Amino acid sequence: MNCPRDGSALATKSFGETSVEACPTCRGMFFEHGRLNALEPTSGDLEFSTVDGDTFQHADAYGPIRCPRDATTMAKVDFNVDTDIILDYCATCGGFWLDEGELASIHDEVKRLNEAEAEVPDPLLVRISQFFWNFPLPH
Repeated sequence: MNCPRDGSALATKSFGETSVEACPTCRGMFFEHGRLNALEPTSGDLEFSTVDGDTFQHADAYGPIRCPRDATTMAKVDFNVDTDIILDYCATCGGFWLDEGELASIHDEVKRLNEAEAEVPDPLLVRISQFFWNFPLPH
């Protein structure tokens, strides 16, 4: 595979159990379907939530590219509506192209989301505490 930005040959780069194809020149990376989820563990499906309901109409500083896997023009997707992280997504193979720095931004966002999720009380505990809070006291 070749880099969709500069044509350089992509090289396999490993992150623990996950491997991606990376460009040694521009430092972009191609994530096959499922690899982004494997690299950034969270309770949700990052890949699905990124493309589900997306308009695929986002501008970024890089412009359109073709998928390094199958040469399909990649769509622009918003990683999370609360961020300015715009990824390139191939609707044909399900892969993502991340430009330099986007993986670090995703990692920071996932960390923020995981911390926010940890702060949310367990619904069962909330219901139990509400029950006891509203429980009539003997007079």
